Amino acid sequence: MVIIGGGITGANVLWDASLRGYKVLLLEKNDYASGTTQATSKLIHGGLRYLKNLEFGLVRESLRERRILAKISPHAVRTLGFIVPLYSHTARYILKAGMELYNLLSYDRNSDISHDRFIPRYHWNSLAETIYKTPSANRERLIGSYQYYDYANINPERHTSEFISSAKERGGQAFNYAEVKFIRKQNKAGYIIGVHDKVTGKEKTILCKTVVNSAGPWADLIESIAGVTQEKKLVRSKGIHAVVRNICSKECIILQKKDGSHLFVIPWRNKTIIGTTDTKYEEDPNRFTVKESEILDLLEEVNRSFGFSTLTLKDVDYYYGGLRPLVEDPTEKSETYSASRKSEIMHYAGEGFPGFFSALGGKYTTSRSVAESLVDQIAEYLPNMVRPCSTHLEPLLGGHYDNLKTLTSALEKKFTKADGLKIEQIANRYGSLAFKILQNKSGANFQLSNGEWIFEEEIFHILENDDIVSATDFYFRRSGVGTVGALDPKDNLLLLARIAKQLSWDKKRTALEAKLVAQRYIWAKG
Repeated sequence: MVIIGGGITGANVLWDASLRGYKVLLLEKNDYASGTTQATSKLIHGGLRYLKNLEFGLVRESLRERRILAKISPHAVRTLGFIVPLYSHTARYILKAGMELYNLLSYDRNSDISHDRFIPRYHWNSLAETIYKTPSANRERLIGSYQYYDYANINPERHTSEFISSAKERGGQAFNYAEVKFIRKQNKAGYIIGVHDKVTGKEKTILCKTVVNSAGPWADLIESIAGVTQEKKLVRSKGIHAVVRNICSKECIILQKKDGSHLFVIPWRNKTIIGTTDTKYEEDPNRFTVKESEILDLLEEVNRSFGFSTLTLKDVDYYYGGLRPLVEDPTEKSETYSASRKSEIMHYAGEGFPGFFSALGGKYTTSRSVAESLVDQIAEYLPNMVRPCSTHLEPLLGGHYDNLKTLTSALEKKFTKADGLKIEQIANRYGSLAFKILQNKSGANFQLSNGEWIFEEEIFHILENDDIVSATDFYFRRSGVGTVGALDPKDNLLLLARIAKQLSWDKKRTALEAKLVAQRYIWAKG
């Protein structure tokens, strides 16, 4: 099978199909996780607000998948508290009911996972406790807050690429910068796919029995290339986030915006993420940009809702945005905030395209489950017997450890000369992959704008193993060195030189890559 789209859904389909024994190839026209997947709020959550829409099945699925992700990739998630300030007793009673239901639906939340990743039960914070935990929250009529727990996903882009790397270890294949130009149905069965290799400039053709369209906001465009008539319309929702100076403590604060939707103030890597917006996007997805006016609107909402914060554009260290693919329901309102995040799996056999599947909608947290359902359908379509799904049990490359304490202890025994800070940070980022990474030669280390360090051993590993084509792949979608803000100019030049040396870039190419990195900190005017 050929999978089109290297976001979190495509990565999970590749992982699932590889484990089952299929011959499978993933194609991504840009870099892995460079579309919707890089534009999340960096959370793995059950979707408490979906209870308002009575989507109990979606919430239960999300909570089940939250636990599974903690089991197979504990290094990718962190337990995070969420505080909801309340300003009326009516709101308190309503939320109390929601909290009880959320707790009931997550009855197995701590089953068979590391105690490092346990999810505590929700609780009530008194007025004094709320002010202590969220000193910037608006105190007028404040009565207290509820606090519940989900997960933070520290680096969803790297997490996505780890699904791909894990699949490649099991026989799957994947290529970034491989753009699908045409899809033609063969007379008897299967498809011919034309691919443009953006790295070499060469054109290639691929024969396959099945096609999986997991292109997210571009899914309808892929269907058009193939000649498939869409049964359900895809709606694109625009969401943007800003990474700013640290304005909150250890918990995520949930605020209400003027339009009634919610805003998250999320502690992340010694910085704060604020977001997200949720507006309908009807333009060409290939022309997506984040505008200065949109960032200013986001800052204004936080300043209005979050008491003492006075954020300006100078406080924005990094920004990102993307398009959420939503499946249109004619009975729903036109605004996208309340639209369902449920997924749809389409098989277009009835339209004359047997073996052509599309995964529409969905969200990051449930992507593994969507992949399982999709590959189950492919298994019914293809005659050959394959192994059953095992992605709910099989750890990713970095997930082979019981808990962080025993992992770091084992690393310290094996790498006696390694610095304790290095072992701790690499273990936190890569889990059991740290054993492979720390075998690399030590060398230059670079401090990031948030105080973290990136070490020579992991730089070498990423460049050697993670399909790095451009410096932006390294900065923003594998290492995360650039997503907390720009590096010191001197360190930035040294790091680019280090990357250029291993990837054999000349001075002209290195200068171009430096320019592309710098452009990621500039937003569109307007």
